[in-house]
Amino acid sequence: MHPIERVLNTLQGKPTDRVPTFCAMVEDRTFNEVLGKPLLPQERLMTNPAARYLFDRWGPVLTKTAFRIELDRALEKRIRAQVELGFDSVWAILDETFTVVDHATMVRFSGSIFNLQPDGYGNMTYMYRGPGIKTREDFENWPYWPDADDLAHSTYRFFRKMMSKYGHRACLFGQGPAYGIHESLLWAVGFEKMPVWIRREKDLVKRYVDRCEEICLKTNMALLDAGVPVVIQTDDFAFKSGPLMNPRLIDEIFGPSYRRIIKAVHDRGAYYVLHSCGDNTLLFDTFISWGVDGLHAYENTSNVDIFREKKLHGDQVTIIGGVGVDYLLTDRSKDEEVVSEVKRLLTGLGPGGRFIIAPVHSLSTIPAHKLRVMVDAVARFGAYPVALS
Repeated sequence: MHPIERVLNTLQGKPTDRVPTFCAMVEDRTFNEVLGKPLLPQERLMTNPAARYLFDRWGPVLTKTAFRIELDRALEKRIRAQVELGFDSVWAILDETFTVVDHATMVRFSGSIFNLQPDGYGNMTYMYRGPGIKTREDFENWPYWPDADDLAHSTYRFFRKMMSKYGHRACLFGQGPAYGIHESLLWAVGFEKMPVWIRREKDLVKRYVDRCEEICLKTNMALLDAGVPVVIQTDDFAFKSGPLMNPRLIDEIFGPSYRRIIKAVHDRGAYYVLHSCGDNTLLFDTFISWGVDGLHAYENTSNVDIFREKKLHGDQVTIIGGVGVDYLLTDRSKDEEVVSEVKRLLTGLGPGGRFIIAPVHSLSTIPAHKLRVMVDAVARFGAYPVALS
């Protein structure tokens, strides 16, 4: 069976030949191991004195003329490497959310500030620093919001190219340059101030959510125009111990937007997958009520029980994930440990279908070799009917 048919059948709850695989993106370290390292590492290019001077002086200008061009190349390498590793489905993302302010600082257009820093493997990465919107005045004057139509056009161009080059080899789960509505607000106003904004600044919260919804809708439609069969959205709603806020409040504030977005995707004949880190046990019914076709990641280092969730919701939604990244998919584990865990997940989650095995996340610490071991193990042991014990 072709990988795309295998994945789409699974999202629909139809029979398939084996459990499909999904790659939750790869970072630069991993794709360099698959595709070959560049002659000049990113870290050397961006941290030398001349580069620091240029970014400190003309960061926003260089974002458009150099940084985003190089970033687009890296994003394509992520997609290509996932396909080359043999995954049935891959996370394809276009990230045009950042503006480089200086050599150590990036801002996301939705209101948050990030450190630009080395990843420990010769590449550059980013880490959340803090909120950019602290007052009503900050909200009204935030200068980085993009034009939603311009984003949609760039999304279409990027994914037309990606579908042409890779869309016949694997099922692309496309994410445009719009992060989750909830997590964008959380990062923009700050973790500790989020409850205050929701209680005291309801009008601004509503305007913020509406603006994010518009960007998500327009970029999602651009993805579908480009031929992407599955939309994936990252929006982290939970800590490792449970939801970031009351599930009723999450549904009240963000549910209407997600219902409209997901309906628009379904109306075009495509599928919608939501990624949320942490323990979403108390939120799964809410997500399902929004209309999602699949849920990722069932983070194994949180309190979520993926096997229990398969019994509770396995006939309502496709469960995607299960393979840990904190130890299992690192240099520290043994190959046989990866194979053993894959077999355990296949045995417990494969029967009945609607399961796609995948890493729970993407980290710079994941070597390409361990992903190959995982994919090979699924090919060996994942055929239906799954019965390894």
